[in-house]
Amino acid sequence: MKLKPILTVTTLALALLAISLIGCAGPVTAYNGTRLGDCPSSPNCVCSEMAPEKGAHVDPFTIPEGTAPASAFEALAGLVSEKASIETREPGYFHAVYKTRWLRFRDDFEARLDAEAGVIHVRSASRLGYSDLGMNARRVKNLRQRFAEALK
Repeated sequence: MKLKPILTVTTLALALLAISLIGCAGPVTAYNGTRLGDCPSSPNCVCSEMAPEKGAHVDPFTIPEGTAPASAFEALAGLVSEKASIETREPGYFHAVYKTRWLRFRDDFEARLDAEAGVIHVRSASRLGYSDLGMNARRVKNLRQRFAEALK
């Protein structure tokens, strides 16, 4: 077996993968000051402020009755900061960055407090690639469970 052809093919495959990932880069944040942005058409994002008929919709986090909205929002920020770096913090909004374990890809997580409705809207999206293999939906599901446990 000749090593040179194998190395050449491997190098070309990695180069094509890198080009396709860079070509599918999404925005870092989708917050416009009043709401979280919709997800792109690629299956690598979930958002609670998207229309329910869209495939990327997830339900917002419900603030339990009797819990102060600001306290619930701080609890969520604390849970997120255990595994992510909070990059932007404003009253009623934060943006955090998760890094994947193996390849250190960055995923963005945003949360927006809607105190009047008693919910926290969330958006979780991969920056690179077309599909996230369901990682962002699993992240939101896991956070939702931990959030509910933390506020019991």
